[in-house]
Amino acid sequence: MPTVKSLDNACKKFAATQVLREQDTARIARIIVALGTPESSQLSSRDIRFVAAAIGSHPEINEQLVSTVLREVHLRKDPRLTRAIFRALLASYSISPQRAMLQEFLLPRLSDLSVDIQQFCRSSGVLNGDGNIEGLADELARTGNVTYSCISRGITSSILSTSYGHALKLASVGSALATGRSDTIKRMFDWALAGVRGVPTSDFYEVCLAPFQRVTPPADVQKLVLSVLVKQFGDPRISEWPRLNGRDGARRREDCLMTIKRWLSIEYLDLFIKIIEKTAVDHQFAPRKKFWLRYFEKGIISDLTLILASDANSVARRTQGQSVESEYMKWASLKSQPDHSVLLMRLGDLVIAEWSHDGALRFWKAGSKSAPLFHKNEYSARELRGDSLKVRTHGGYRDSIVHSHNGQWMALASDAIEFHTGVRI
Repeated sequence: MPTVKSLDNACKKFAATQVLREQDTARIARIIVALGTPESSQLSSRDIRFVAAAIGSHPEINEQLVSTVLREVHLRKDPRLTRAIFRALLASYSISPQRAMLQEFLLPRLSDLSVDIQQFCRSSGVLNGDGNIEGLADELARTGNVTYSCISRGITSSILSTSYGHALKLASVGSALATGRSDTIKRMFDWALAGVRGVPTSDFYEVCLAPFQRVTPPADVQKLVLSVLVKQFGDPRISEWPRLNGRDGARRREDCLMTIKRWLSIEYLDLFIKIIEKTAVDHQFAPRKKFWLRYFEKGIISDLTLILASDANSVARRTQGQSVESEYMKWASLKSQPDHSVLLMRLGDLVIAEWSHDGALRFWKAGSKSAPLFHKNEYSARELRGDSLKVRTHGGYRDSIVHSHNGQWMALASDAIEFHTGVRI
C-alpha cells in the first residue's frame, strides 16, 4: 500500500500538464475557427503568437491557414507578432511551402526584428531563399573553428536547436563529407552531434551514407563514418535503425543499410585476414580475401559474425587498438580452440563458416536446426562444424571443402554457393 500511494502521488505531478495540454488543444481549435472571420479581430496578440508557435507542428495549420495568420499579423502591425513569425520560420524550416511563405513575409519587415536577429538574417541569408543555407554550410565546413564562425554570424545555440539549425548541421556535414578529408568531417561530426541525447534523427545517417551508395569513400573517411554511425545508431545487423520520412522512405533507408552493412562486412573480412595472417602457419589468406571480397563488395553478405580463438583475440585487440575509429568492431570467442578462428557469413539462404588455418569451408541452409546462429558471445567448434550440408567436390560429395593450395577450392565454393542460392560472381 505505501508503494501504491507513492506512485499515485508521483503521477499527480503530471495531472496539471495533461490538463494544460488539453487546454492548449482547445485554444488552438478556438483560434483556428476565429481566423479569417470577423471574430478574428477579437483574438488577442497572445492568441496570434500562440497559433504562430504551432506552425509546422499542428496538423491543421496548413498553407491556407498560414496565409490567414500572416494576413492577420500584417493588419495588426505589431513587431512582437513579426518576431513570432520569425520564430515560426526557424521552427518549421523543414516544411518547404510554408518556409517560402514565411520568408517572403519577413524579408520586407526585417527592421521589426531585434538587432542580433537582423545581423543573423543578413549573414546567413535565411530570408533569401533556400540556396543560402548550402553556401553557409560550405563556409562552416571549411572553417577551422566552427563555434567562432557561428558566433560571428549570430548563429546562437537557440537557433541551432531549431529546425533551421538541424538543417544547417546536416548541410554542413554533407559539405564536409564532400571534401573527402577525415579531419574536416570529424570536426563537423563533433559539432553537429554536440548536445544530442539518445539516437540522432534518421536524416543524419542518410546524409552520411547517401553520397557513397555508388562511390567508395577514402578508407579513413569510411572508418570514421562507420565508427560514428555505429556508435550513434548501433550495429545495423542487430539494431533497428529509425525509419526515414518522406517519399520512398523505406527504399532510401534500405539503400543506406545496404551501404553500411557492406562496409562493415568488408571491414570484418579485412580484420579476419589480418589476424589470421599473424597467427596461422600458412599463407592461404590473400587468395581467400580476394575470393570473398567479390561477394562482399556486391553487398550480398547479409549477416556476419567474427569468431576468434584466444591467440587471435589478443592479436585482434592489438590491431583494433591501432585505430580509434575501429572501436565499433566486436567479435565472439571460440571455446577449446587455442588458435583457429571462423568467419561466419550469411549469403542469401546459405550460412557459411570459413575456418582459418587448415580448417575447411562448411555450409548450412539458413533456418535449419543445425545452422549456427549469428551474434552469440561464444561458440564451440562442434556447432561450427556439425551436420553441415553435403557439397560436391572432386572426390564426390562431402560435408566440407578443403582449402587446397592449388586454388581449386574456389571453383568448388562458387559452384556450391550458386547451387544453393542462385548467385554467381
